[in-house]
Amino acid sequence: MAVSRFLADVAVVGAGPAGSRTARQLARYGLRVLLIEEHREVGIPSHCSGLISPRTWEMGEMADEGLVCNRLRGAVLHLEDGTSLALGSQEVRALAIDRVAWDRALARQAYEAGAEPVRARFLAAEPIRGGLRLHLQRDGHLVRADVRLLVGADGVHSRVATSLGLPRPREKVLALGVEARISLPREDYVYVFVGPRLAPGWFAWAIPSGPGMARLGIGCLMGQGTPIELYRAFKEGPLAPFGPVREVRFYGGAIPLTPAPRTYGHHVLLVGDAAGQVKPFSGGGIYPSLVAASLCTEAAWRAFQRDDLSAPSLAWYEREWRRRLGRELARSWHLRRAGLCLDTPRLAALVRTLARPGLQALATQRADIDYPSKALLALARHALPSLLGAALGQPAVLWHLVAALLARG
Repeated sequence: MAVSRFLADVAVVGAGPAGSRTARQLARYGLRVLLIEEHREVGIPSHCSGLISPRTWEMGEMADEGLVCNRLRGAVLHLEDGTSLALGSQEVRALAIDRVAWDRALARQAYEAGAEPVRARFLAAEPIRGGLRLHLQRDGHLVRADVRLLVGADGVHSRVATSLGLPRPREKVLALGVEARISLPREDYVYVFVGPRLAPGWFAWAIPSGPGMARLGIGCLMGQGTPIELYRAFKEGPLAPFGPVREVRFYGGAIPLTPAPRTYGHHVLLVGDAAGQVKPFSGGGIYPSLVAASLCTEAAWRAFQRDDLSAPSLAWYEREWRRRLGRELARSWHLRRAGLCLDTPRLAALVRTLARPGLQALATQRADIDYPSKALLALARHALPSLLGAALGQPAVLWHLVAALLARG
């Protein structure tokens, strides 16, 4: 292979939301930034259901309202025994966005700020004096890039992290998504399906994305099932009352549910899914990745100003993102684990308690898909007797609830 070489201050691997936002902000500081993306087109293939909060939409700084496919005002929870609970109001709680166009718009923001697009596959990195040497493959040619800082925004299977010996997130789920034609009862409500036989360790969903269209999906903890087989059972079971499903596109992948133990090193930072900065209650990663990208940028710029990109100099990033996000991620993880400890009869009894008008109103008032622990802990306090009853014989439930209350990140 022919070998070429170029220099830059920063290389960001991965042009998803975390990578594009980090690249944009660093380029605005006047640094030479390479935004490396292995796919021919940013955003393709999409592995995300594209459900975000209005808060996240504002953070994206998008002018094009056409990227919003649907506005959601509530959700319906379905259990395996037929128990259901609907929560919602007239307030928009979530947006179904065109995820491919969203990613492309964020990448354009980075390019307009001065980041240089590089279509190449990241292979490995090795330490050199004052930085790292990247080995890339582009159009059949080996490319070397010497950089002072490398930002890994390359997803749950981060080759940046693996190449430089950074530990990976420990817990993951496998998920399958489906774009489909289907008629749902309400086009402004999300439908969530929970049950140990339906989706072991995770859940299934149906998100209306436009007239007669929805994004369906299902997942399971790694080693506890096969998403495509679970989807077939989901389609023939809980989805069957909604009518025929006509699949348009399948997609999927792994979702990290715990942060990586360490997200920085000498001349390297991890952000987004690569760092495990994902909401463990829902698997959503766009909001935390945008928050973390801002902190990643600040940590990098501070280090450049000190002319010190060693691990101790970059450690501020991990302390700060864990301070901002860690408590919510830890609380949500424990609350999710508490729910998984309940069998369907106990969970159904708890859901029936939450269906009381006062608790329904509280849940609707506190609902926040970026910070689910706010509503869940408030409900736990108000429904404590029922919760204790459901937890009889299940000490792990109480342990996780206490851990959620005490969590610091």
